[in-house]
Amino acid sequence: MEDFEKHLAQLHQEFLDQANDSIAQLDGMLDAAVERGGLETSELVNIARIVHSLKGSGGTFDYPNLTVLAHRFEDYLGASDVSAPLKLEDVRIFVDRIGDVVDGRISREGPIDTIVRSLPMRSRFDIADVSITDVEVGLIMEGGAQARLVTKELEACGYRVTHLQSSIQAIGYVYQTRPDCVFVSANMPGLDGVDFVRALKAMKATEAIPCALLTAFARDNQLLRGLPDSVPIVRKGAQFGDDLADALQNLGLL
Repeated sequence: MEDFEKHLAQLHQEFLDQANDSIAQLDGMLDAAVERGGLETSELVNIARIVHSLKGSGGTFDYPNLTVLAHRFEDYLGASDVSAPLKLEDVRIFVDRIGDVVDGRISREGPIDTIVRSLPMRSRFDIADVSITDVEVGLIMEGGAQARLVTKELEACGYRVTHLQSSIQAIGYVYQTRPDCVFVSANMPGLDGVDFVRALKAMKATEAIPCALLTAFARDNQLLRGLPDSVPIVRKGAQFGDDLADALQNLGLL
């Protein structure tokens, strides 16, 4: 047992060493970019690779807040809104906050909603004449055209949207970041949308977070049995726009 604990301690130290090396590499690229006046495409690809690796390591070595910050960093890097170009000072903020978690200045677990809300954010879409608010929305939905449509509609309202494709992982994300609202697809693998909502409502830390269910079915469908009455549904298809507006109104976001 003692040898096993030593082995775990060694693995943990190796993780911290590698994470610090990654942060130093990011800092070096940013320093060079500042002198040059911008990041090259190859550097952006390399940054995205490093951040993705840190996100995975956070989950493996029980640093959930590292995973949260890396996920938001990936969202920032992957945005495509030409009206909100990538800024070196924004990238530096993400790198610094990740370094704070690795060095222990920010807790590696537990709620970090205040920190998350302070992070820079860019839209994934070029939406003109939209005033970005400080409303945080979590979208739990598999990737694809539907997810892009819902994201675009929410961002068109000025909301800051974080898209997560795993309902299991999203439970921890919602607990740590405490978004103002959660939209979840009813059809999720593993933990479906109804059970996801019920899980949030069963925990004191998340019971007050407003939720909405994205579904192709009417509320009286057997597949939605157990959905709390307070949770509005947003039906996919022709009713989507009206249902979304009604849901946002009912949840106090409009």
